[in-house]
Amino acid sequence: MKNSVGDISILLVDDHSIVIEGIEALISNAADMRISGKATSGAGALSFLEQYSADIMITDYSMDDMDGITLIAKARRVAPALRIIVLSMHDEAAVVQDVLRAGVDGYILKKYTHHELLTAIRIVHEGGQFWSPEINQMLLRRLQPETTGQITEREMEVLRLLTKELTSKQIAQTLFISERTVETHRKNLLRKTNATSTIGLIKYAYEHKLL
Repeated sequence: MKNSVGDISILLVDDHSIVIEGIEALISNAADMRISGKATSGAGALSFLEQYSADIMITDYSMDDMDGITLIAKARRVAPALRIIVLSMHDEAAVVQDVLRAGVDGYILKKYTHHELLTAIRIVHEGGQFWSPEINQMLLRRLQPETTGQITEREMEVLRLLTKELTSKQIAQTLFISERTVETHRKNLLRKTNATSTIGLIKYAYEHKLL
């Protein structure tokens, strides 16, 4: 049974306090919602869930102590009924696909937070799913035949950094993405260029004047 009006309980998770404060201010104006907990780390979120309950967890994709995929998996084990909405500035296909595969109920780009978040919370609380417009478009493209061979702008950024002999960790830090995402981009590059190694990628890039 769903909670009564005024009692959609929400756990906010973000390693930037100013983001939590902004979301808290937004939700405080909604009569059917309340903040049951706040955490500035993945560990803090899990600690809360082990002691208390929440209907929905709203979390950033990446934090200093734990990436979003790990937090989502661990939170599901601690609280199987928990609904999860990810707030992120990342709209790269690889990131979005990783998050969707983790089984979240909503993905909202931070630039839309104030316009979409309250609607998303209500829809997700009722058992539905909610995605930002760009995410919806991405999901539609996944249903269409894949265009192979076309290197995306983000993949080009990864390729340029690979030619500078940066590690996946260094590339992730430079582009503000996870190492998992860097590896996904690298695998896509290998597939699209028919290369078998990073050296092959670099050779392909120079032969085709991509750099």
